[in-house]
Amino acid sequence: MSLSSKTRSNTRSNTRSNARVLAVAGSMASAIILSACGGGSATTGSTTVTSPPVVTSNNGSTTSTTSGSSGNTGTATTYTAAINAAKNAANTDALCAHDVTGDFYWEIGDANSSTPIASGSTGAASVDAQSHFNIASASKWIFGAYAVEKKGIDKVRSDASLADGLRFMSGYTGMNDDGCVGKTTVAACFNGGMNGKTSEPDPNTVGKFNYDSGHDQKLAAVDLGLGNFTAAQIDTEYQNTIGLSRGFNMAALDPLMAGGEFASASDYAQFLRKIMRRELVIGSYLGDNAVCALPSACPGKVGYSPITILNEPWTYSYNHWVESQYGKGSIDAYSSPGKWGFYPWISADKKYYGIVSRHDKDLGAYAVSVKCGRQIRKAFMAAL
Repeated sequence: MSLSSKTRSNTRSNTRSNARVLAVAGSMASAIILSACGGGSATTGSTTVTSPPVVTSNNGSTTSTTSGSSGNTGTATTYTAAINAAKNAANTDALCAHDVTGDFYWEIGDANSSTPIASGSTGAASVDAQSHFNIASASKWIFGAYAVEKKGIDKVRSDASLADGLRFMSGYTGMNDDGCVGKTTVAACFNGGMNGKTSEPDPNTVGKFNYDSGHDQKLAAVDLGLGNFTAAQIDTEYQNTIGLSRGFNMAALDPLMAGGEFASASDYAQFLRKIMRRELVIGSYLGDNAVCALPSACPGKVGYSPITILNEPWTYSYNHWVESQYGKGSIDAYSSPGKWGFYPWISADKKYYGIVSRHDKDLGAYAVSVKCGRQIRKAFMAAL
């Protein structure tokens, strides 16, 4: 199911239970893309905090001996205030209100710790670090990292097919993700989603940012030679190339590169740490050659963009967003939110990562998670 203007549903549920988050354990489901909206009042949930090793100084303050992603081992960072600030935002900020978000799990960590600095489950605590479901467009960051790793940054920058494809400007648009359901290979998914029109890009969208699954599916099927790969083979390829954990799995009958992955917050955190430690090539090139993704910021250069709902001047790099609330060269985070509310991010200074994990079929789940996750991030960072 695609978040294209043709297939978006305006249906919103009239009622919701306290446990509206669904932990989907299977791997045979449609791949989903991105959507948006947020606001409400707060309900306190149960919060679990896992802090790094703590020592007490002579003045009684607590400091962690865990280093940040800069690699300066031994650097002491005070986390107590930041942990409390993040907890407070998750539990009381209006943008994280339970009647808007439903149950969700969140965490914040750094590059070198094996566990989060802080984490929590809100509401009925039906979602935790191990809750496993379709992460929708958070799959894009995975594919982007894989493509950059496989081809190398010089090739990605110099080959227009790769550079434009990974920045959603290739013209391979109009893919109906529902046409991918039931297919067993990457090429069959591409052909089904594009209704057989896979040989040429759409001249009306070439060179314009257009958020569409077709870009990634074409790259995978043609440029990266994965056309005959099944979901299981994609899993193995990801594991071997970017060290993706076995907790990730591609939907068996929906091998959609831009939205078919299933994973948990714990799985995704490992991936983010690898990026931050620069164990993956993309870790050195977050935000590289990013293109405008908000129509009002660059008239005539954007086709479809989900960021119009947020109305913020975000840009798009190699299968990941460069967030900016106010533009003018500012960067708030690097991210890849999914339609159903799974929201992973890395801070602008690349020292911290965060995840909001939830599964919400309401229209606008993506932006709800972005707005809530941003508040948690801001609170944590401001208190450091």
